[in-house]
Amino acid sequence: MEWKKVIQKAGPLRLGIVVLCGILLLLISCGSLSFGDKDSGSTEEESNGAVQETIGSSSLQDFKERTKEELVTLLEGVAGVGRVDVMITVRASNEKVTLKDSTSREGGSQEETVLIEDSERNSSPYVIQEKEPELEGVVIVCDGGDDAGVKREITDAVSALFQIESHKIKVMKSKEAKE
Repeated sequence: MEWKKVIQKAGPLRLGIVVLCGILLLLISCGSLSFGDKDSGSTEEESNGAVQETIGSSSLQDFKERTKEELVTLLEGVAGVGRVDVMITVRASNEKVTLKDSTSREGGSQEETVLIEDSERNSSPYVIQEKEPELEGVVIVCDGGDDAGVKREITDAVSALFQIESHKIKVMKSKEAKE
């Protein structure tokens, strides 16, 4: 008798919505219901597969120039540094990580890159992450490059900004600096 009271109190519409939501959640969690371009009958599981795509050298140069300008602007604002010139070396170019679908069959497994289509029906890989290039070394020539305190501050700042070891950062005094 209590079920009848609960149904009457909640109303059949609300109860129906709750039941449908529960069924929908079960279907989604079991993988029986899939959204997107996948075959609903196949047993595919998504895994993150890394595909490295190098971006053109112009993009790499843009990254280096942008990083250099930001670092020069930052360092010129530090007391005792003075005029700054920076050179940056890069270990790797941009990298895009794309999503991969893995299909397991009796004979083994197969991986395919997930593609997305734009409004004009052009397909491209589904990128889940873009990694910036890694800096390998930094050389800084500045007016205050002979002061040990300034060198330490610059080295600590560059190391913190770019997660590179301090032995890969060189700070030197500019020859045009006033004695």
